[in-house]
Amino acid sequence: MNKMTLLVNATTEGMTVKASTPKHEFIIDEGKHMGGQDLGPNPLQAVLGALAACENVTARVVAREMNFDLQDLTFKIRGQFDPRGFMGDPNVRPYFETITVEVAVKTSESEERIQELKEKVESRCPVYTMLKAANVEMNDHWYKA
Repeated sequence: MNKMTLLVNATTEGMTVKASTPKHEFIIDEGKHMGGQDLGPNPLQAVLGALAACENVTARVVAREMNFDLQDLTFKIRGQFDPRGFMGDPNVRPYFETITVEVAVKTSESEERIQELKEKVESRCPVYTMLKAANVEMNDHWYKA
């Protein structure tokens, strides 16, 4: 399989970023308290959304390989970071310290099979593995819906 190159072009207007791919457009912004227009999620919220999307795609690919009865997934993801790093404190990292992922899995499968799916997703999801490589503490709980 050949390597893939992904492309995003972006223009800015103050804090607002209008990003586009060859087929889609999306906005990432800051709230008004940060000087943005509040037209979309902030960058860290976008990362959490990307994590949910990536885990969803990965789970569906892996479920098919496992012959796993995956009917649906619902994500609740919380990220915690210390804003002092963003504000310039060199002793505090400017990105997430911990991320908690709760996934309700609609399925007829057993809890053991759900955990097997979870482990495979966590080892193959590009966004998840990137966050782990950045030493973000990942707290995950997958359970039957």
